[in-house]
Amino acid sequence: MPIEDQRKLFETDYWGVVYGSMAAVRHMKESGGALINVGSEVSDRAVPLQGAYSAAKHAVKGFTDALRMELREEGAPVSVTLIKPASIATGFTAHARNYMDVQPTLPPPIYAPETVADAILHAAEHPTRDLYVGGAARAIATLGQNMPSLADRMAGWLFRHQRSDAAAGGGSDSLYEGGGSHPAQQPAGRRHSMYTHMAMHQRTSLLATMLLLGGAACLIMRSRR
Repeated sequence: MPIEDQRKLFETDYWGVVYGSMAAVRHMKESGGALINVGSEVSDRAVPLQGAYSAAKHAVKGFTDALRMELREEGAPVSVTLIKPASIATGFTAHARNYMDVQPTLPPPIYAPETVADAILHAAEHPTRDLYVGGAARAIATLGQNMPSLADRMAGWLFRHQRSDAAAGGGSDSLYEGGGSHPAQQPAGRRHSMYTHMAMHQRTSLLATMLLLGGAACLIMRSRR
């Protein structure tokens, strides 16, 4: 991936968040409010074939976490939330610059965009430090943080599930140009995430996390076979 393309990605995915955050905070310090930034599951755990994107989302997390602490120290009336979605059924892969010989796809499970919108609305009304959208996002983050070597073994599964059977060339490539409207037919997504619903109502449990990790372990075993 050319360095200039990686820089362009950071201009949007990282610096766009920084500029927007600083502009919002200047107003919110006076009137109060909720700053809600959109990171990703890859803010916590990088995935292959999305290295630059993962790095940008790591940077968004670092900036957001530091800003939260600084505002708290100042006593500013601003809550700061980082939303971390899993794979979402949008035009993400249709508009991304593609370096592969096939069209990219997102690893399952894929969640409906409304699940992210619901999480953002919740964070606006109920100050929350961070919120994963989709149990898969929580599972991959927990696995990556606590058992990184084991998570590395998912690489084969992640490679396979980010490559479709369609030949490359069908995307709009919006890295330097406007992406336009999303495709009329979006990939099917789950309407709800039970994990995120539980998290928003503060009913998560160690059992729920262990079940998610168990599912991730099953995926790893399947990928090794």
